[in-house]
This record gives sequence, C-alpha cells and structure tokens, in this order.
Amino acid sequence: MSTRDRLLIVEEALRDQEGHWFEYNRATKAAVGKVGKTKVEMLGNITMVDSVAHELGAKPHFRFTVWDQIYNHPQAWKRYLGILQHNRRLYQDLSSHFANAEYCDTVFAPTVVLHHFLGYYKFTKKFGGKKFRQLVLLVRNNIAIYDSDGNRTFRSTAKFWKWAIQRFQPMINSGLVRFVTDSERLADEYEELTGIRFQALPHPSLIGIYAPSDGAKVSGDVAQPKGVRLFLPGPARYEKGADRLVEAAKLLDKRDDLPPIEIVLQWSSAFSLPDGSELGPSDLSKLGLEKVTFDIIEKPLDSDSYHKQLLRADLIVLPYRREAYFARISGVAVEAMMLGKPILYTSNTWVGTIAERFGCGIAMENNTMGVRDAIVLAAGQLHAICSDSQSAKLKVSEFFSANSFASILIGNRQQTT
Repeated sequence: MSTRDRLLIVEEALRDQEGHWFEYNRATKAAVGKVGKTKVEMLGNITMVDSVAHELGAKPHFRFTVWDQIYNHPQAWKRYLGILQHNRRLYQDLSSHFANAEYCDTVFAPTVVLHHFLGYYKFTKKFGGKKFRQLVLLVRNNIAIYDSDGNRTFRSTAKFWKWAIQRFQPMINSGLVRFVTDSERLADEYEELTGIRFQALPHPSLIGIYAPSDGAKVSGDVAQPKGVRLFLPGPARYEKGADRLVEAAKLLDKRDDLPPIEIVLQWSSAFSLPDGSELGPSDLSKLGLEKVTFDIIEKPLDSDSYHKQLLRADLIVLPYRREAYFARISGVAVEAMMLGKPILYTSNTWVGTIAERFGCGIAMENNTMGVRDAIVLAAGQLHAICSDSQSAKLKVSEFFSANSFASILIGNRQQTT
C-alpha cells in the first residue's frame, strides 16, 4: 500500500462511545474501507478509553476539546480569548504529530467550529503539500438564526466566521483545503456569508454499509408490539420537539378512534422550556394517560440496541423545531429511511426535503397540533405508508451509499489498488 493511500481523521472530542463523535467516525472508517483499500487512521482525545482506541484503531492525542465547555466564560473578552487559545492548542497538537508522521493523502476534520479555523490554517501553511495532499474541513454548525418560516438572520459572530473561512481562499484554489458540509441548505448559508460554495457530504451510516444479507448483524430478531409504536431517536431536547410530542400525546389520549399508541423516547434528564420551567421523564407519569403509554430509555444505546429500536418502531416521529432544523441534517432520519421506516417530519426542513424526495412519510406543521394530526393520519394509513417507505429504502441507501460518501470525501485520488 502506498503512503498516499492513507486517510487521517482528526477528532479532538473522540474519547468514548457516547455522543456523535464515536458513531460518525466509526461509520466514516467503515464507508471508506468498503469502497477501496485506503488505510484509515485516527487521532482522538488523550483521555480516550481503551475500547474505543482498539475498535477504531485510534490514537489518543489531543489535549483539549472545545466541547468540554472550557471557554464558556461569562465575560465576552474571555470567550474570544478562548477561541484564540484553542486555535493555538490545536495547531500545537497537530504539529507535534505531523513533525514525524508519514505522508498521507487526506486529513479529515469532521467537526470544525470557530475555535479551529486559525489552527488549521497555520497547520496547512506549514505541512500542506509536504505531509498531506488535502485537508477536508467539515463544518455543520448554523451561523444563522432561522425563524419559524425558515427566514435567515446571521448571528453577530458571523463576521468572524466569514473572515476566518475566507482566509483559506488561496488554499482552496490550489486544492490544499476543501470545505464540506452535510446539507445543501447549510451550503447555501455558508455561500451567502462567505462567497465560497461548500460541497455537501452525504451522511455516513453503518446501516447503509451492511449488505441486505448481513441484516441480522445490525438488527437481530425483534418482536413487533401491539398497537402503533412511535420512536423519537436521540436525546430528548427542546429543539427536537420532545415537549411537542408530550403535548400531542395528551391530545391523542382523548380520542376513541385510534389504536393504542406507545411512544419511545431516549430521555435521561430534564430540559428547559422557554418559560423557565423544566420537562423531564419523571413528569410523564403525572399525566395520567390511559390510551397513550411511554417507554423511556434512560441510558445511552449502543449501535445494536439503537438499530433494534428503529426496527421495532412502526413510525419514526421527528417533531423538530424548524427554527433549529431548517438547514440541519438528521442522521436518524437517514438511517430510518434506509431501513424502510416511515417518518413524520416537520415541513420545510432538511429532513422534509429528503423525505419528500423519496416519499418516506408524512409532513407535519411546526407546532403541537401538527404533530397530533400527523400521528392520527399515519395511524389511519399505516400499511400504505409503510409499504411506500419499504419500496424507497434501496434508493435512499444508494443516495447515502458508502461509495458516494467516500468519493466526495477523498476526491479523485481514491485508490483501489
């Protein structure tokens, strides 16, 4: 294998199996490995647990991660100082590795925010072309705020993002640096701000990597429950509309024309509502519902358990607030559609665009009544929408295939020898 057939993933927050970082990088490694002979290596946080290091072949390295909230000071000047401080720390950690590292084709940074741009810029100035062919920076944070209609207003910090990203223009022109994102809507947002068009990188999913004959490795055998089983995947939060689903459940419980409904939620702790109150899993037993029940999962799910929950569900309900998810992707929506599961989704969002492209579910309005109405409609048409979603799953899997992901990530230097 040539030293050019190497991909290095640099992820300062990779330390254990919880959260986005483990699953995304695990899926990235599997996707790239499926379509070629590129060797995938990783640098993670210095506190990485042994099991993750072993499974991913990752090396503990980065001393700090911005997601530990170490720069969240009440004074603005200290927060801005923290941005500069973290960029310097990132550059130092990258330099210490690359000073003696072999040449690799691609360096991939899957989670990039304002605390990283200057560090990566200086790193590329020093090592670009000498130690790697290209640096791929994945940016997925909204720089804009959206209202309930999807109208965009840039945040006050957008001017810093614009300046930092535009500094890379000569490196982009030469091919040393590529900016990618995971949503065409986010690409629109960044282009409006910076004048630079980011390429959309499909979401990698382990579900899409297994062949149909290998389905048992992902799902296992699961028994189907009675009634209609709804699943809201991912930690229950306000922006994901968990409170709307609870309010909708109260309305559904008053109806006599519906089958029994079970709502599955991943919910370990309370979250705050706009009025200052909190809503948590312990509040559900106080509702006194009879026809609607809740199945609360309080501990993080491993991949196998999570996939089994997706398979057991009749409907995947995603009552995301448009203000938060107008441009953001939903990995769970992609995975559900790959499994042929119908989803209930907020209209005029990224999820809605993808679901409507493949005909995988029912749209709902951006409010509690919309959630209720979509559940009622889906319960009455369950067989038909399940059939439509099953028919579409192969097309969804092709769109989000490992080959599509790897070819965009690595570009025209993908090696298969």
